[in-house]
Amino acid sequence: MAGIIESSPAHTKFSRYDIRVIIKFSVILGKDASCIHKDLVTVLGENAPSIQTVRKWIKAVSEGQDDMEDEPLPSRAVTACGDANISKVLVSLSDDKRKTCEEISTETSMSRTSVEF
Repeated sequence: MAGIIESSPAHTKFSRYDIRVIIKFSVILGKDASCIHKDLVTVLGENAPSIQTVRKWIKAVSEGQDDMEDEPLPSRAVTACGDANISKVLVSLSDDKRKTCEEISTETSMSRTSVEF
């Protein structure tokens, strides 16, 4: 059929970002969730997002979200294992190699978790 993209390996290499942009574009065209989901399943097959995911992104677009990138995940501060903290631990251990993590944490004002790493 003319105008329909057949599902093939070449057409299923869409990133999450690509899929979200397609959803955003479809919302602008006035398509509803079931229609958008059906289109995605036609092209992506089992790699298509669930209808719930499609609805979530439709809601985000409808509420004015322009950025289709993933939100950064919360993680440990990059400086937790930095050179400065490693030096603090080494200096603390130079006096007594049998100090506990709790003692080093108190002495260096670092969290116990950071000391353990």
